[in-house]
Amino acid sequence: MSFSKASGPGTFPGLPDLMLVIVTVALVLGTLAGCTESIDRPKTFPVSGKVTYKGQPVTRGTITFQSDQGHASVAEIQSDGTYRLSTFGEADGAVAGHYRVYVISNTADPNLMPGSSPGWKPPKDLVPTKYAKTETSGLETTVSEDKKEYDFHLE
Repeated sequence: MSFSKASGPGTFPGLPDLMLVIVTVALVLGTLAGCTESIDRPKTFPVSGKVTYKGQPVTRGTITFQSDQGHASVAEIQSDGTYRLSTFGEADGAVAGHYRVYVISNTADPNLMPGSSPGWKPPKDLVPTKYAKTETSGLETTVSEDKKEYDFHLE
């Protein structure tokens, strides 16, 4: 007895391929559905403060807290020198622990592409470049549940 694939009216060529695609999609969607649970993240604590240079507010730039455990928390410095750190979400703060801190503040326009946008000029640093790296900034702090304000006075 011999079996052969039937073809003609009433048969669906490519049906086994379609079934394979449907089963694969179902498996992928089932796997992704299991991934919708929240990721366990370390607890963060609110961190805000003010950055000044020679007694005046630093009016733009970023401040970064680099954790000894590898977490980085970043904030945009506002026009009055204030900032609020973000680690996993907007302004959620930082994980408790020791941090080395650095500040980058210059006149760069983030909307212009260096060297190719009309009007682009090399940026001028608004604070000494030593503050732009953890290795040279000399800025350190320890984030804890008890403290919320972390001011940095650059000279």
